[in-house]
Amino acid sequence: MRQKLRKVLFVLLALFALAGTVMLDYFLPEKTIAKVTGVEVKLSDKDGPVSKSNPLDGPATDVYYIYTEQDVADVRVYRNEDTRWGWPFYFKFDSSDVQARAKALEFEKQPALITSYGWRIAMFSVYPNAISVSPAAPDTTTWSFFRWFWFALWGVLLLVLGWSTHRLTRVRPAPLPEN
Repeated sequence: MRQKLRKVLFVLLALFALAGTVMLDYFLPEKTIAKVTGVEVKLSDKDGPVSKSNPLDGPATDVYYIYTEQDVADVRVYRNEDTRWGWPFYFKFDSSDVQARAKALEFEKQPALITSYGWRIAMFSVYPNAISVSPAAPDTTTWSFFRWFWFALWGVLLLVLGWSTHRLTRVRPAPLPEN
């Protein structure tokens, strides 16, 4: 009985670890150094950008996009939307200012340090959201203490949970009969 409980608990712990790691990877900010090649504003509703194939059918907002390239073959598009008071709690209210900085860096043709969260999923037209854009100095690094601190803390928590699960569910040998 204890062996089955042990297996179930470790499977649940593995699923918990996977779900938490995926969430951390999506929501924690990451930094990228790239050249801004263009910016754009698109009118969007709940179904995505408004077009002939997707007519406006509800409240609409302007969504900013920032186009970048790291190498000639490596291009990336960022969405630039305010998070306001919602999740994730970046309290970003300055998407217009971020867009203006990106436009200025496009004209200057210099590398930009882009801080963003999220993933690019082309099949679903999902873009990472740019939190900030600033000029990148020659010695700028993309390493983020904040991001790796939370990953390290998550790893320690998982190790503690795994060790606790192991200790609580270990099979103890039966006592030897006395003669």
